Amino acid sequence: MRILIVTAGSRGDVAPFTGLGQRLLDAGHQVAVAAHPPFAGLVAGCGLDHRPLPGDPQELIRARAVATSPAEAQALTSAFLDRLADGVVAAVADGTDLVLTAFGPASLSLAAGEAFGVPVMGTYLAPAIATREFPLPGVPGADDQGPDGNLLRAGRCWRRPERSRKGFWRGCAPDSGCPPPWGRRRQE
Repeated sequence: MRILIVTAGSRGDVAPFTGLGQRLLDAGHQVAVAAHPPFAGLVAGCGLDHRPLPGDPQELIRARAVATSPAEAQALTSAFLDRLADGVVAAVADGTDLVLTAFGPASLSLAAGEAFGVPVMGTYLAPAIATREFPLPGVPGADDQGPDGNLLRAGRCWRRPERSRKGFWRGCAPDSGCPPPWGRRRQE
């Protein structure tokens, strides 16, 4: 089976998936990891194929830190996610029978999987759930806000992936090779 693992972020987001990939490889599967270019060596060093995802999350963090307004920071994030969506589409289009996705790119992986008719399984190797006791991990500004605040902030973040998934189709041009989205009828 050809398995594609989609992960984005820092080394801590990518490295755990190389262990999973090695185990899948040992079990006889073909495994590729879609990750940002700085991790190509890490992925290849584990005997796995690398499919590059555009963008550099560290660069995005630096750019957002010096943004002059919330609108500018949001525009930087939107542009990054648009490029990331294109990379996920390209990685899935390159051929796979199953997509395993990290939490961060899950909504993009789900949309691409649906578009290409490939099953997608959320494979969350790092915590991605807020509780009353702990804030949502990895979200800027989501410091511990107390039991009710942690859950409220998490609820807002959980609703964002659906918006990202809907936005994915706006950037998927008809000539890009991306199949039409769910529910859209093909022209005959």
